[in-house]
Amino acid sequence: MIKLRYFLFLLGLLLVQNAMTQLQSHYEDFNYSPFDRYVYKPGSEFHTSVRQYRMDQLNQVVNTDSVLYDGLKVPSGHLNFWKRIFHDDLFQLKKDDINIVVNPIFNFEGGQETVDGLTTYTNTRGLFIKGNIGKHFHFYTDFVENQAVVPNYIDQFARQTEVMPGQGQRKEYGTNGHDFSQVTGYISFNFAKYFNFQLGNGKHFWGDGHRSLLLSDVSYSYPYVKLTADFWKIKYTVIYNKMLQYDKAKDAVDYRYPGKYGVFQYLDWNIGKRASLGFFASVVYAEQDSTGYRGFDMHYLNPVAFLRPVEYSLGSPDNVTMGFNAKFIAAKWLTFYGQFVMGEFKADEVFSGSKWWANKQGYQVGLKTFDLFGIKNLDVQMEYNQVRPYTYSHYTTMYAYGHYQQPLAHLLGANFKEGYGVIRYRHRRLMFKAELMTAMYGEDFDDDVSWGKDVLKPNTQRPYDYGHVIGQGLRTNVYNADMNVSYLINPRNMFNVFAGMRLRELTNDQRTEETQHFYFGIRTSLKALYNNF
Repeated sequence: MIKLRYFLFLLGLLLVQNAMTQLQSHYEDFNYSPFDRYVYKPGSEFHTSVRQYRMDQLNQVVNTDSVLYDGLKVPSGHLNFWKRIFHDDLFQLKKDDINIVVNPIFNFEGGQETVDGLTTYTNTRGLFIKGNIGKHFHFYTDFVENQAVVPNYIDQFARQTEVMPGQGQRKEYGTNGHDFSQVTGYISFNFAKYFNFQLGNGKHFWGDGHRSLLLSDVSYSYPYVKLTADFWKIKYTVIYNKMLQYDKAKDAVDYRYPGKYGVFQYLDWNIGKRASLGFFASVVYAEQDSTGYRGFDMHYLNPVAFLRPVEYSLGSPDNVTMGFNAKFIAAKWLTFYGQFVMGEFKADEVFSGSKWWANKQGYQVGLKTFDLFGIKNLDVQMEYNQVRPYTYSHYTTMYAYGHYQQPLAHLLGANFKEGYGVIRYRHRRLMFKAELMTAMYGEDFDDDVSWGKDVLKPNTQRPYDYGHVIGQGLRTNVYNADMNVSYLINPRNMFNVFAGMRLRELTNDQRTEETQHFYFGIRTSLKALYNNF
């Protein structure tokens, strides 16, 4: 069997010829990205559910430079040092057909967690570089290094999993701190008229909501190959990636972590000027199984083959997940959206009412508004998600729908119901944001029985076959409220000064956990971070 790296190398050589390049938007934090209100307008026919957006396609809908500086006063004159710091790219090289941009990424935050009397801080330093050299080579890369003392619930998650949420492996720093880092990047080519090739290391998000039940960016970055076709009203994407299962025991003796592969397909179809429907399928399988070293399975290489029949023809050894995403733009200020996901479907079991363990389904419904009540830049989003127990799981951890100790879809895994809402208001450089997450889920009592929340836990450890309901196990309720105000300094890298507070409470029959966290600092709000869990 041809090894994956050889295939990628040959494919890359073929695509370099006659290629033109495009960059993705690096504004990954959609709380601060200013482009959402323009792509969710009737008639834009923008494929909003495929993130990150491509800058060339955004510019077909709106002038992105004008949006970034809308309502802001920018000093005139030559590009001096202070203008670079407060209004533009820190460094830019333009010479002939070479264009390189460098900007910092940072988060210097301090705070107080009053319940435990803990002083918190975050010290993040990094940079991103993007550009092109000639007409055929386009690239993006970023790197961040972090040291942090975090609120109690994030600290607990990190020490239990040895992974920072969305950030990768941690190690001890000082008495209460964590040290962690992350790097992402890609090279991109357009070939022919409708096709794009991308080779990178990063994350992806498919959906119109704050959460995704299909594929989200809440886990660690991973190496991938992405092929995209844009034609007529269709945007079709297929991703081949390599994932790891973090193993603390192997880490202690310096072994390589076990690997697995994933193939993800998503077809988004714009129906008229207001609606879209997306179809999703994925398969996850171990790099090595009971038959020996498997590597990248060439049966899944065909980018247009339906994954479920292919997996079935192999003896159904792998973890297949399917679903769809829908959107309807009811007005220029209102959009409805939703998702449905399933891992198994047997009609007689689904409709029997017996609550079979393998009824692996979940759904999402939500809405987002822009300029609510005619008030410019007053935006509200509300969303509900629920997923049945054992969805995304498999009979072994290596086949689970997860990467580096975290789910690939919703950060709560499965066996939960969640409501989420956020209100944002921006006036020129000043922005106010308030968000609330409330959820109910079922935790596991011990390591020997799985009640269906932890997608990495083998579903063979279930206590019985029938009678499974959302919230089974240790029924837990949690709410997480966050309010902050920020002042934008540089729209190029979302450099802002901020202050806020977070209130969180978790309760079940065994414990009550409270968090009261006050924080302030300066940062570049480019990366999407999910601390509301």
